[in-house]
Parts: sequence; C-alpha cells; structure tokens
Amino acid sequence: KEIARAYEVLSDAEKRATYDRFGEEGLEGGGGGGGDPSDIFEAFFGGGRGRGGGRTRRRQKTKDVVQPFKATLEQMYNGTAKKMAITRQVIDKKGGVQECGDCDGRGVKIEVVRMGPMIQQMQSQCGACGGQGKSFKTKQEKEILEVHIQKG
Repeated sequence: KEIARAYEVLSDAEKRATYDRFGEEGLEGGGGGGGDPSDIFEAFFGGGRGRGGGRTRRRQKTKDVVQPFKATLEQMYNGTAKKMAITRQVIDKKGGVQECGDCDGRGVKIEVVRMGPMIQQMQSQCGACGGQGKSFKTKQEKEILEVHIQKG
C-alpha cells in the first residue's frame, strides 16, 4: 500500500507539488491512500477498472519563441498593427524525418546474452541516434508576422 501511495503521489505533478509544500498532511486532506494492492500494477502497466488504462503518447510541444518588440506608449494607447520578422528553425521537409537504422526508430537497443541455461536481455540507449529513434535536419526560416496591439 505504501509503495502504491508513493507512486501515485510522485506520478501526479499536482499531488507531488502538494506533498512538497505541505508534506503527508497536505495529501490527507485530499483523501486517497489505502485501496487495493493491485492498484500499483494498474498504475505501472495500465489496466481496467474504468481508469482508461494504457498510455497515450502526446505530441511534444516546441519551446515558445520570445522576441523583443518595441512600441511607443501612444501606439499601445491607440492600438496599431506592426510587422516584425523572426528567424526560427524548422524541419527541412526535403530530408524528412528518418528512423534510425540501428534501433528501428525505438531509441533503444536490446542485447540478448546467453549464459548456459539462462538468457539475459539488456536494454540500452542507442548510440547512433542518442536515444531519439528518429533524426531530421533543420533549416533557418525567416517569417514575417503582423502583430495587432489592441487599444488600451
């Protein structure tokens, strides 16, 4: 039960923040704890019981682009539209995204070692792609944006 509770707290960012601020007492107010010992297996491996088991893979979000922008007080008060040019890195579509040939796009290599009657499998990060599984080339692209400043 304790392991399941610890995994439940550490896997949820909100509960982890509550634990960091208030300790165990902060989590007691929100309920939880106890429960079925098989819950830890469901947490690790997914599973039914109406929790929507399995993992869904989210698309990785790129970093926000921050660009300094100059505007006078008059422009901000009256509102205006200004153009600005930014340069950013984008994936070169000519080359496309390519899977690593060494790990078949998984990012890990599995090595099977046989020692007498035993078979041992070792998983390690792919050295060719650095554990990414896919590779792509980027290029600099200049883009002109129109920024609308509302009155006020």
